[in-house]
Amino acid sequence: MIALLLLTAAAVCHASWNLLVKSSGQKEPEFVWLYAVITTPVALGLVLWSLANGTLAAQWWPGLVSMVLHTAYAVVLQRAYGEGEFSVVYAVSRGMTPVLVTLAAIPWTGSPSPQAWWGVAAVLVGVLIMDRVRPGHGLARGSALGLAVAVCSCAYTLWDGYAMASLGVHPLPYLAVASLGQVVVLTAVLAPRRRLRSVLPQWRRALPIALLAPASYCLVLLALAIEPVGAVATGRTLNVVVGVLLGVLILRERLTPHRAIGLTTVVGGVLLVSLQPIA
Repeated sequence: MIALLLLTAAAVCHASWNLLVKSSGQKEPEFVWLYAVITTPVALGLVLWSLANGTLAAQWWPGLVSMVLHTAYAVVLQRAYGEGEFSVVYAVSRGMTPVLVTLAAIPWTGSPSPQAWWGVAAVLVGVLIMDRVRPGHGLARGSALGLAVAVCSCAYTLWDGYAMASLGVHPLPYLAVASLGQVVVLTAVLAPRRRLRSVLPQWRRALPIALLAPASYCLVLLALAIEPVGAVATGRTLNVVVGVLLGVLILRERLTPHRAIGLTTVVGGVLLVSLQPIA
């Protein structure tokens, strides 16, 4: 019950900050830098606290790996929302993630059950239905970028699950190290472009994202600490539904019949993958 409450809160926070990214109208990485910079005082305080109590040594290198993966995710996500509809990009990226996690884990967990393979097929079919792909035509730009977001999300999900379960990292300093590292890396990469100052007036748009993004993932990490990765992936199916509803209700995106059918198929497939029997 506690894990379900954590994941429900995380789903609302996650869909909300993604909606704010889409609404910002920004698609360049400078906006990612801006909402990362806003979290710097809190992240620095957590790192100093971890250093003072002697726990930083266990957090810094896993946190830096997470930083690389989360930065790639944030930059690709920014671009995806700049070029695709929110309800499509969000559903594709969140729906494909547990599928990719299941497939990527095969070398360690073995082949998934037949139920999981049916789930994989259902998610893929659902994505194609939502995008109305026809023979001889590829995915739309937004859906293709949604798949790229899912790849990044799969990578950080696997790494963060390993860090929580096997390395025993503490969620708060772990996220703080990743956040500070992201600011340093993005500043070093983007400073030569001389565009960082131009994005500063967007701080009011970036502030709620800076609060909701780490809050949503901290809730997920807490859930990972008390429940298996598969159960957490199941709970995160809520993200797909909440995200699409926000896109329809707030951004006034159309929920056409083929999108509704595709979304239902994606959610059903994710549940089949995530609820597969454990041998």
